Amino acid sequence: MPGKRELKKEQGSDGGLIDGLNSSMSGGLKRLWLIPAGIGAALVGVYAGFCIAAATGSAIAPHTVIAGADVSGLSRTEAAWEISAALDTLRRGGGVHATQADGSEAVFLTYEELGVDFDADGLAQDAYASSHSGNPLQDGWSLLTATLGGSTVVAPEPEPGWENAAAETIAQAASLEAKDFSYEVADDGLYLTKESAGRSIDRAALTARLAEAEADETGSRTVALPETAIPAESGDLLALDALLGGEAANAKYDPQTDSIIPERMALHFDVQQAQRTLNAAAPGETVRIPTTASKPEVTAEQLKAVLFRDVLGTYTTRVGGAAGRKANVKLTAQRVNGAVLNSGEVFDYYEYTGPFSASNGYHSAPGYLNGKTVPMDGGGACQCSSTTYAAALLANLEIVARTAHGFASDYIGLGLDATVSGGGPEFKFRNNTLYPLKIVANYSDNNRLTVTLYGTKTDNITVKMRTEVLSTTPFEEQIIEDPELAPGERVVEQTAYTGYVVNTYRQLYEDGKFVSESLEARSKYNKRDRIVHVGPAAAETAAPTETAVPGETVSDPVVSAEPAPVETAPETVPETVPETVPETVPSEIPGGIDPTPIDEQINRLAEQLGGGA
Repeated sequence: MPGKRELKKEQGSDGGLIDGLNSSMSGGLKRLWLIPAGIGAALVGVYAGFCIAAATGSAIAPHTVIAGADVSGLSRTEAAWEISAALDTLRRGGGVHATQADGSEAVFLTYEELGVDFDADGLAQDAYASSHSGNPLQDGWSLLTATLGGSTVVAPEPEPGWENAAAETIAQAASLEAKDFSYEVADDGLYLTKESAGRSIDRAALTARLAEAEADETGSRTVALPETAIPAESGDLLALDALLGGEAANAKYDPQTDSIIPERMALHFDVQQAQRTLNAAAPGETVRIPTTASKPEVTAEQLKAVLFRDVLGTYTTRVGGAAGRKANVKLTAQRVNGAVLNSGEVFDYYEYTGPFSASNGYHSAPGYLNGKTVPMDGGGACQCSSTTYAAALLANLEIVARTAHGFASDYIGLGLDATVSGGGPEFKFRNNTLYPLKIVANYSDNNRLTVTLYGTKTDNITVKMRTEVLSTTPFEEQIIEDPELAPGERVVEQTAYTGYVVNTYRQLYEDGKFVSESLEARSKYNKRDRIVHVGPAAAETAAPTETAVPGETVSDPVVSAEPAPVETAPETVPETVPETVPETVPSEIPGGIDPTPIDEQINRLAEQLGGGA
């Protein structure tokens, strides 16, 4: 061993031993300084070699990864091919994750969906430039560190300006429209959709966040959405129950649009149970609620096939009197013509025709006021109401309100008239059928008024009307001596009416066979005395002559009654008629069925009671 060897050399003399030791230590120190110097020289040589290799070589540094592709040792062209393939995978699988405030992902869109492109050649150049910048010392060091295991990962950057279009696409995808509570009625129940809040996205802020976002190791980016919540309206199940519940409604006809309003089915459900089910649902989720349904009797499809198909009832009266009266009758017919009543609705004659005033288009014609004949606006307006009343009876409709005239009418049979005035009396009837009803009123050139009720007949019932005279009250004649008249001259100041109390009965026939009879109404017509002015010597004149007051031949009330006079001899008409119902089916009331003129029918009726007209 050197030590021993050195130690042995030093045993001959003390001075020589010490000098030997000093010499040996000095040489050792010199040799120790040579070791780091040699190592340093070697490192410099190695570094210089890397610098030379970086300056002269064309390959990409080791451990270089771009878009997941290892391009170590490849040329720029070779690297571009590898990077291009990796980018295709990145565009289809990588992209932008947009998150909500709570960190949950709202939407993920791939780079391909966002229309984002990458430059493979540019990325290959970046990888090459990491060790070939043109600075030998820097490039040598990059190559050295890469060789010793330091990896270079280059994140693929999209082409400049990509964030603008991407922000627009992400905002559209991430924006949500607020959806209020909704419902849908189906055959198998009620479907409720829970409300869901919406959100709007600040596009400018999103663009800035995308520009700042860094790609992760997979090449994807994550940004928090700059969002604003949009509230949605929740459902009120109590209000929905009130809306859908209640009673079912048949299909209706809308005269304004000439269209059919669909039927309404009534639905009933357990509100509390439905609320619990809805509370448990997620926003936007649709849940089914069991229901019980009440279905209508008439659907829109059924109504369309039979709308106004049948004549339910029709009646015709003769229109007489002055031109003003005829004009008024024609005007009322025009105003009720085309009126439509859906099932259950009530027809109010005055609502369609009133008020009976000059400002409403009516002419002045004779009418009755407090039992007197006076000219007034609207004289004759009740002939249309009377004709409509008779048609409604024959149509077997429900009469809501009707009042007889104060005096018997000459244009319609006893018990078939209906007087109307502002403030009352009223004439109303209800459409008690299942289908819509239309009133068609026609005033013909031959002074005939016809009212026809069209609807849908669902049975074989027909109606006939029977009248029963309970009593008559004969009129009397009052003679007033008038010195201004010539001897023997007679002037009629007031025409006469016989009073009647009559019952009208509605008779029902099915397939032509009598079914039943019911009292329809009791009508009381007042008597009115004849007032005659005579000259002083009239009593001594054998054959006096009479002159009627001009205008007395036509009387038509607006306030109370409107018939022209029907006179019968007072001494031949009995006071009362027994109130009996015959065992056999009685004959019909004059008017809608018996073709004999009205005035002849009344005269014939008086003759049957024991007198003459």
